[in-house]
Amino acid sequence: MNSFLLPLAEGNGFWLPHDINEVIWGTIAFVIVIGLLAKKAGPAIKAGLNARPERIEAELSAAEAGRVEAEANRDSVKAALADSDAEAARILEEARATAAKVLADGKARAADDAAAIKARTTAEIAAAQRQAQSDLSGEISRLALGAAEKVVSTNLDDAMHQSLIDTYISQVGNAN
Repeated sequence: MNSFLLPLAEGNGFWLPHDINEVIWGTIAFVIVIGLLAKKAGPAIKAGLNARPERIEAELSAAEAGRVEAEANRDSVKAALADSDAEAARILEEARATAAKVLADGKARAADDAAAIKARTTAEIAAAQRQAQSDLSGEISRLALGAAEKVVSTNLDDAMHQSLIDTYISQVGNAN
């Protein structure tokens, strides 16, 4: 007997382990599903496969445009960097010139301040010297007057004393 026609209880053999009717109907169902897929989904699959190169081409052209734009941006950034180096050099030179001017102004102002301080100090010293001379003159006058009083009081009589007072009063009156 053929191994394909064995009863179900014994199995179908090595190549067909199940019922032959199941294999036949499964094959028929498979062919129907493939046919329906080919008929219904085939055009969509074909359109998708045909559209794929166009989509890839569009993506490549967009990428190329992006690359060109990026290169243009890169070139403008390089130009800006070159300009920024020149601008930095100009700013640095301007800062050096300003620093030199500020230093010169500071030295001139310091010299003027020193001259003003020197003049003020000289005036203060002269005033202090005049004050010291005045104080010294006043002290000498006081001491001389005290000594003269002692000498005069021992050597003067009342009439001479009164004459000296009158003379002093008249001198003071004439000075005013």
